[in-house]
Amino acid sequence: MHKIAFSGIPGSGKTSILAEVKKMLSLKYRVEEVPDLKLNHPFDFDQKVDFVSQFFFISNQINEENIRSLSRPDFLLCDGSILDQWLEWQRFLAEKQSGDPMTEKNALLENLFRFWMPTYSATFRIRLDAKILKKRIPKAGLREYPLDRCPQQHELCGRIIQQYQLQVFDIWNHQSVDESAQEVMRQMAGMKLI
Repeated sequence: MHKIAFSGIPGSGKTSILAEVKKMLSLKYRVEEVPDLKLNHPFDFDQKVDFVSQFFFISNQINEENIRSLSRPDFLLCDGSILDQWLEWQRFLAEKQSGDPMTEKNALLENLFRFWMPTYSATFRIRLDAKILKKRIPKAGLREYPLDRCPQQHELCGRIIQQYQLQVFDIWNHQSVDESAQEVMRQMAGMKLI
């Protein structure tokens, strides 16, 4: 089984690109999908990210991926990944005001992150600039993502990718969904996954 993760901020197009890649792969392979777990959760969207919510998302991501893999698909496509959850946690730690260092909690989440990231055959980070994102979010009916956070999020993601030596492919989503999905397929073919 090849597990493929689609990572990115809300409105970047990861769900649409995943759906198109799934259509193409399904012509030849058995494909299962892990939906975006942030759409159905017990936390208020405006609630600040904290250890409880991030532990919930990380453990649920792992559980859902395990459950969906039981049917032994050729490809498991994940709408979101442990990388997304780890980025949120790292952003929370960077912005945290209190004196509690959260050392043990951070160590637990980091161990889960380090253990699980290598299980992905490929991770595609869907990226686009703030101007395009600002146009897309209202059309998609999504809550507005703080656009001033985009550069910091991309920079933080780049540091994490480098620090943990992750193999993550950037897909710049300035084109149509079909063109972005074709780019994903080209990358997968280059890795000899298809």
